[in-house]
Amino acid sequence: MVVITGATGKTGSKIADLLIGKKDKIRVIGRSMERLSRFTQRGAEAMAGDQSDAQFLTNAFAGADAGYLLIPPKMDSPDIRKYYNSLGDAAVTAIRKTGIRKIVFLSSLGADKDEGTGPVLGLHDVERKFEVMKNTDIVFLRAGYFMENTLTNIPMIKTQRITGNHIAADALISLVATADISSKAAELLSSRSFIGHEVLELFGARISYREMTRIIGARIGMKDLAYVQFSEKDSIAAMVGMGVSPNVAASFVDLAKGINAGKIANIIEDPNKPNAPTGFAKFVEEVFYPVWNNS
Repeated sequence: MVVITGATGKTGSKIADLLIGKKDKIRVIGRSMERLSRFTQRGAEAMAGDQSDAQFLTNAFAGADAGYLLIPPKMDSPDIRKYYNSLGDAAVTAIRKTGIRKIVFLSSLGADKDEGTGPVLGLHDVERKFEVMKNTDIVFLRAGYFMENTLTNIPMIKTQRITGNHIAADALISLVATADISSKAAELLSSRSFIGHEVLELFGARISYREMTRIIGARIGMKDLAYVQFSEKDSIAAMVGMGVSPNVAASFVDLAKGINAGKIANIIEDPNKPNAPTGFAKFVEEVFYPVWNNS
């Protein structure tokens, strides 16, 4: 059995769909049984609870031989790094108690760094916790910057005809679509062929926000769409205004600084040889534009 955390999220839901299609036995984990019902209707087991609860997670992992593990977002956390570490500790406890043998952990490019990467520092910490578990085969799936992050700018584009954040307009970013993450994770979990501890970098072509903005503008019929690099103060104020905690907002500004400084980067694979198939123009056509039309 494969257990999937974050099963109602961007990657977990797609992994569940793919594994159900492969006739794999799965158990989906989330916060709400109601939201998990679309999987149980197709034969999956489901458990709802708090992933920071080590006992709940132990029960969820029981009887499984493989699992997809991520740290679900918590935008109102008063201390995002502490939150990541808390869930990491719960996962370590559950893995040790159940003896689950194969784990695919969703991490990020930049998780090798111990400073200057914002919320990725939490993933760095969790990777270090997992490294000591020599009896568990683990793939640290270090993904690039999610293409889906651009969706949060749709309201700004519609109301102000601009898009922006604290990332420099011409900073090159290794992007990845969550569909590509899900496809790779499902492949790994279905085969269970990985042994030991492995870092796998998953990323598409490097592209700047200036170029992303041009592609988006051309597709939505807004060729004058401009990208604006906001100040640190304005970025934090905007995020806090949307309900993000000051700590998390400051952490995302630190992430932007890390991207600008080249810290969210490959250390194994050649960044000029992308290994994720979805290009940004395809993402805009298949994901961004439909959301734009329906918002």
